[in-house]
Parts: sequence; C-alpha cells; structure tokens
Amino acid sequence: MGPYPNDLITPTPRERELMTLIARGMQNKNIAYELKISENTVRAHIGNIMRKYRLHNRTQIAIAFALHAAPSALHRDLANAGGYSAATKPAQAVAQNPRVQTAPE
Repeated sequence: MGPYPNDLITPTPRERELMTLIARGMQNKNIAYELKISENTVRAHIGNIMRKYRLHNRTQIAIAFALHAAPSALHRDLANAGGYSAATKPAQAVAQNPRVQTAPE
C-alpha cells in the first residue's frame, strides 16, 4: 500500500473482495448477499480488516483499498502533493496555506 509498516501486509483475496464492495458503498446485508455469506461473517471480516490494517471505520477501509489499487505513480503524487508531509493533518495544511478553499461559500 505505501511506505508505512502496515502497508507491507497484503490483503487476502477475500479481504480484497470485501474492501472492493465496501469501497462501492455497499451495506453489510448487500455484501453478505453478494458473497453468499452471513452478515455476521461480513462483520467479522470487516473487524479483521480493521485490526490488521489498524483502521477505525469503513471509510478508511475504502481509502486503503483505493490507495492499494492505485498505481505507484499516484502514490508518489499524493505523498508529494502540496509539499506537506504525510503527518500533516488537513486542518494544519489549510492553516499553512490559507488560499486553499475547503468548501464553496
């Protein structure tokens, strides 16, 4: 996924399936139907993915999947975007560059 320690872990084929469906915005019951498994199994898989990659919610799973699937050139572009370090939080980035428009007024 990237230069971080948990990025060295490769998702299993089943984890990739789940991450793909989560990234599509599907609910657990729809994922269960699609994969022909129970909702409890879907929840268990999601919990395992969150623990394995140290994620906290479905949005982070979708982002992790998108970044994993992205070409390495995009990874470099995202890491170098705006000259901010990976540790810079969005609010700090806006404070550092007040010309960044966050939402239309």
